Amino acid sequence: MNKQELVDTVAAAKCESAMATGEAIDAHIDTVTTAVAGHETVQLIGFGSFSSGERPHA
Repeated sequence: MNKQELVDTVAAAKCESAMATGEAIDAHIDTVTTAVAGHETVQLIGFGSFSSGERPHA
């Protein structure tokens, strides 16, 4: 599923416009991205955890 499909599916489920739903999803992504960039961990129970870290060099 790509972002547009997610927007369309959520909009249909909530009887909201695709524009309003897209703005809400963008705000969510921006909030998580900002938190992770600030070295915070974001935990969404039932969905996932997001954090920053270094990858080991191969």
